[in-house]
Amino acid sequence: MIRILHSAWLSALLLLIVACAPPPPDEQQILDRLDEMTEALAERNARAALAPLAEDFSGETWNLDQRGIRLILQRELRASDRLRARLFDIDVELHGNERASASFQAVLTGGSGLLPERGRWFQVQTGWRRDDGDWMLISATWEDVIGR
Repeated sequence: MIRILHSAWLSALLLLIVACAPPPPDEQQILDRLDEMTEALAERNARAALAPLAEDFSGETWNLDQRGIRLILQRELRASDRLRARLFDIDVELHGNERASASFQAVLTGGSGLLPERGRWFQVQTGWRRDDGDWMLISATWEDVIGR
């Protein structure tokens, strides 16, 4: 019984320490948002994948708003059993306290089997804005590096 109480007390103490910890730096918060988006895509959760998009989001390359991106994602989810995004060479730059940009390369793959049937490689530039304490994606531009 004492062991259980001791474990419960330690767990509560650890939760309290984590809850009182300062938030991660802004750059890390944006990296975490990008990770959440790629994980949600792999889990086929369109709502979670698009949650960081601001209401006034602009996908400038194809002149897409939030609705347009959602429709494209839904089409891709219907066409593929598996979708993956791998981001690398991520560079986050802060512009004051409320704005940031992140550039990276993204390899997007899709298909129905163990191996992807198709893929594309993009160079991506994104714009971010802090809204009520959360970093929201407000713009994105992309260009093909490889694929079609």
